[in-house]
Amino acid sequence: MKREPVAKAVTEPTSAASAPAMAEQGAAPPGRYGQVPAVDLLEGKSIDAFTLAGQTTRVETSTVDVTGQPFHKAIRAQVKEKSQNIWDVQLATTIKDEVQQGDVLLASFWFRTEYVPVESGEAETEINFELNHPPHEKSLSHGVRGGAQWKQFLLPFTAKRNFAPGEAQVVFRLGYSPMTIELADIKIENFKRELTLAELPRTRVTYPGMEADAPWRVKAEQRIEQLRKAELAIHVLGKDGKPAPGASVSVKLTRHAFPFGSCAPLETLLAGDNEQLTSNLEELFNIITPENDLKWQAQKDWGFPLERSVRGVDWLREAGFDVRGHVLVWPGWRNVPAYLRQHEGNPEKLRQEVNNHIREMVTTFKGKLAHWDVVNEPFTNHDLLDILGYEVMVDWFKLARSLDPQPRLYINDFAILSGGGGTTQHRDHYEKMIQLLVDKGAPFDGIGMQGHFGSSLTGPEDLLGLLDRYAKFGKDIAVTEFDVEIDDEELAGSYVRDFYTVMFSHPAVATIVMWGIWDTQHWHKNAVMYRPDWSLKPGGQAFRELVWGKWRTQAQGETDAQGLYELRGFKGTYDVEVKSGSDSKTIKATLADGGSKLTVKL
Repeated sequence: MKREPVAKAVTEPTSAASAPAMAEQGAAPPGRYGQVPAVDLLEGKSIDAFTLAGQTTRVETSTVDVTGQPFHKAIRAQVKEKSQNIWDVQLATTIKDEVQQGDVLLASFWFRTEYVPVESGEAETEINFELNHPPHEKSLSHGVRGGAQWKQFLLPFTAKRNFAPGEAQVVFRLGYSPMTIELADIKIENFKRELTLAELPRTRVTYPGMEADAPWRVKAEQRIEQLRKAELAIHVLGKDGKPAPGASVSVKLTRHAFPFGSCAPLETLLAGDNEQLTSNLEELFNIITPENDLKWQAQKDWGFPLERSVRGVDWLREAGFDVRGHVLVWPGWRNVPAYLRQHEGNPEKLRQEVNNHIREMVTTFKGKLAHWDVVNEPFTNHDLLDILGYEVMVDWFKLARSLDPQPRLYINDFAILSGGGGTTQHRDHYEKMIQLLVDKGAPFDGIGMQGHFGSSLTGPEDLLGLLDRYAKFGKDIAVTEFDVEIDDEELAGSYVRDFYTVMFSHPAVATIVMWGIWDTQHWHKNAVMYRPDWSLKPGGQAFRELVWGKWRTQAQGETDAQGLYELRGFKGTYDVEVKSGSDSKTIKATLADGGSKLTVKL
């Protein structure tokens, strides 16, 4: 992207992660805010003050009614075509009043996403308070992101120069990829020099339910205790075959039964030149998704050889990992091989090519994969479905199952968990697709939800509601691509802790896969676990403390008079060490659903 030919924008230090996850002003800051009168530079016109400027054919605007909010109207902007620069088209208004350098101002507005086809479920804009002619010097330049729920933004700033009447303007950038956003209750208030920035409210980055005493936490812990643990009974016998009372027993979980995973590039693993990546994957996870290696487009257009993918999957299995296959059919032109589009006018040939690809991939990896994502992102990638009919997805699942009955078969999509609570077009569509598969008898086992989060962090209660919504189909739910792309590491760490707790506590959730652990090899260079120098982020600390701390059973004790030692532990594989006098034995044990009974003879 080219840079705007103006002076460097000056951004108020409101937060590195500027867009809030929940609109909360909180208590008024200390000082005289609320007592000092302000001049509304928009003259009370709010959204009516703004008109579309620039390449206006790329955006369609309208005024819509709003209910259930402290305002009744909003301006809706539907971006139909991406611009070269985000400033090529924008909502703009001219400030008629004079603003003096050093004046303290507060920009406030409400924002929501009506439609956006991106992973996080968030749309974006950027607000600028600036000179309306070159060099467009800015007093405020602030990125705004949000999901389907209305959120208020409170952005205090100071005027960086004198603005004569009619010389300042406020703009919201709209030169982004196709999306639909709404803005409401826009104010630009000038407190002159009667207040300081510290005395003005500002948006806090937060999410509902993050409080330490939030009610959902106790219930989640109760569900985890019930769902993820089982009874382990160890009966110790001496050499004489009789019960050995007072024997020392030590148990330690070494592998979770629950699949905790990450994605990883097979080329890097096969090269063996990144020991820290390999060792962290082996230490922390038990299931791996080859990041791009099994994608059709990668093999045909990107030069990812199938032979290397086979070697990579074999390497993972030999290292003890289960493997998720991603993805058989990603049915949009932009995510299938380029050659396929030549068959756009020949449905039968197109159908044949897709089926041949499914046959090749499923046969090649037969018996080697735990999961296959059969269909990916049908809400935004539906070109093939438009031609072949949506019921062709049923045929794809049937074909995959006939070729290899072992892997659990998934449909997968994004912006289901992410983007805040409530319902959206995307969530409604996904439910419709799943219902179609069920009604037509597709042999699928699971519902994939990617979980790419931006600043609209969906609260735990809303997450639970969304899980319940799709759990009604009686299928496994897999979080297939989790990450949190915000710059506030502490907030990201809190969300990792709460997200994993919610997911682990829900009976339908059967897998959680993180989409990369290290900034250097993360698709957006902002992984939740490790910085480029491999120092641990708060998100990585939270993951370790949960999965390999709180949720890892390690216990010691002695057998009773009958030579029995019992405990309730997390399901998985255990090292069990038994000692009695000079005799000792160490064995492997599996704690599974329904509990396990183990007899150890010294």
